[in-house]
Amino acid sequence: MKRFTTFTLFTSALISVAPAMAELGEVSEVESNPLWIEVYTRHEEEKNIGLQGIIGRLDFPEYWGLYFAAELNTDGYYEWAVGKTFGLSENAYFDAYVGYTKWNYRLSLRTGYNFDNGLMLSVRARPEFGYDDWIGVDDNGEEINYGTNLSVRTDVFVGYNTTDYEFFYNRVDNFETDDQIANAFKYGEKHTTTDHEFRVTYTANKWRPYFQTVVMKNGWDNGTELKDDLRWQVGFTLPM
Repeated sequence: MKRFTTFTLFTSALISVAPAMAELGEVSEVESNPLWIEVYTRHEEEKNIGLQGIIGRLDFPEYWGLYFAAELNTDGYYEWAVGKTFGLSENAYFDAYVGYTKWNYRLSLRTGYNFDNGLMLSVRARPEFGYDDWIGVDDNGEEINYGTNLSVRTDVFVGYNTTDYEFFYNRVDNFETDDQIANAFKYGEKHTTTDHEFRVTYTANKWRPYFQTVVMKNGWDNGTELKDDLRWQVGFTLPM
């Protein structure tokens, strides 16, 4: 169950990763700055611990416009990804990346539109292919390896830029596709989490300091049930 706890924590509300990793195509500085980082500290109400982490992206315009992005934090979580953003028009884009964590492989597919008035819209689907991580105990006390599984994360993102600030709201949903795993590890829940993520960033400063809060539905596994949780996060993003 501990593995599920950590998995739920980071797949249910990853937009400390989302503006950095999932919203990579929406950060205007990335286009003119080959290196971009985010540093954050995070607190969760139910878990009651602080986490510190760093996220980075490095662009390789000479190699077909590919980018490399990675995250690492003090809870032992890591993710790395390789992707590319395609400009569909002056305002529309499509972004795709393949990623790897200690639990799964990920394929992120996102499309969005940035309006001239500062409004930003995007949607994303991210299938996550787990590998040999769901190990439980049956009624007879025997260990069972449930093997691989497929879960899906979806994002619906709305943002707005002003002269000095950027605001966004992102709704994140996670879905489990395997009945056995849902019954054994997620209390029968196949639609496991819904997160409502809110962030405000001060963009007039190069360091782009931000504050984020996340209302997490079923965001914490206390060993007997999935409980709601609340996350607070502060940090800054810095184009190099």
